[in-house]
Amino acid sequence: MPISESSSRDERRGVREQGFLNTPHLSSLIPRASLVCVGSELLRGKINTHASTLARRLASVGIELYHEHTVTDDLEDLTDAIRRALAADSIVVVTGGLGPTFDDLSREAAAAAVGRNLIYVPKLFKEIFRKFKKARLRNMPPANGRQAYLIEGAEALANRVGTAPGQWLEIGSSSPAVVGRGSMDSPPVAAGNDGKKVLILLPGPPSELNPMVDEIVLPKLKKKFPPIPIAETHLHFIGVPESIVDQRLRPIIAREKGVQFTILAHLGFVDFDVFVSDRSKRRAERRLAIIAKKIQAKMGPAFYGRDDDYPLEKVIMKKFVSRGATLAVAESCTGGMLSKRLTDVPGSSDYFWGGVVSYSNRIKQSVLGVREETLRQYGAVSEPAAAEMAEGVRRQCRSSWGLSITGIAGPSGGTAKKPIGLVYIGISGPGRTKTFQFHFRGDRDTVRQRAVIGALDLLRETL
Repeated sequence: MPISESSSRDERRGVREQGFLNTPHLSSLIPRASLVCVGSELLRGKINTHASTLARRLASVGIELYHEHTVTDDLEDLTDAIRRALAADSIVVVTGGLGPTFDDLSREAAAAAVGRNLIYVPKLFKEIFRKFKKARLRNMPPANGRQAYLIEGAEALANRVGTAPGQWLEIGSSSPAVVGRGSMDSPPVAAGNDGKKVLILLPGPPSELNPMVDEIVLPKLKKKFPPIPIAETHLHFIGVPESIVDQRLRPIIAREKGVQFTILAHLGFVDFDVFVSDRSKRRAERRLAIIAKKIQAKMGPAFYGRDDDYPLEKVIMKKFVSRGATLAVAESCTGGMLSKRLTDVPGSSDYFWGGVVSYSNRIKQSVLGVREETLRQYGAVSEPAAAEMAEGVRRQCRSSWGLSITGIAGPSGGTAKKPIGLVYIGISGPGRTKTFQFHFRGDRDTVRQRAVIGALDLLRETL
């Protein structure tokens, strides 16, 4: 069952650190990357999505993003950030600061960080000018000529969307620009197959950056850093806080040398990832299967899916469809949130018949058939009301199962007997109706979301 407690920030940090501390073998094999995001606006409230986007893309070619730094448009600060990133990791990706304006300083900072000059490339200037002409813009501002400068020894990366070309520079791991300044976290771990590190400059706008990464950068990185044989799995848990998952699985983490574990909690759920490296993919997969089996046994009913068995709504749909069962829901305090989550999954129409948002007592009575006596004696937030709501929506929609949610989400409406966060969930099926009481903590939105998660978990357990 979902619970309302959550682990502290310190606990979450400790679990993640444990996952990385026990992976010396894997860490020495997987290339590590740093991301340096440039732009004062990123430190003034503008949402920066580069870290999550690039982390996924780099992981797809066997590279792990270890550090992310956001730096203002200051030449000295940016130069120092790039220099320290090169000292720490094998690959450094710099995003932003390649435009033509006064605050675009990535080229200058990167050149200073590696101790090289900027070289004017006439071919690049012609290409930039051609793009202006093709776009039918007026005369190209002279400042755009800055984009035609490359770091000495760098390769230009074509930008088919914007005017700023990217840059790819390989430098020796023993270069004075790379060593001798101290690292941010630990010494360099892995260099390319030729012993060199890579510095990559990319434009900041996602419409330019993402195509360049997919079409140019990832293929080049895959060639330079051949992926090692890794088997991975992603295990999904519900109803237990992150600290409990940590407590139960620490003995496994401690025993399994050369294996990487990561843990991430989000409201009501915990994801636990396992990465195993070995001399061959087959050996890695065999070892991974054994570890995953141990983890599932330790976690018991909290385990609800693996890898693509996510989100939970997808697992529920598969269970209903495989049994030929159908579902309808009646929601009060959640206002349709459960119906939305269920129908967000493609194919949900195969089992989900419909729902009723019975926010008022009048709708509970007229549509769902909740008795006036029930509401008068027990109230809308009660076990009897939840039971009659579930039975009523099942009857009205002619579904195999009916599920109801009624509660007090707050911030007002609570009493000593019925406090804010009190939620009843009813489930009615062939020959039986059951109700469950919960008390969720948090603000209005958190209580509503936890109520939906509680209902989803009840559906999973029921089937």
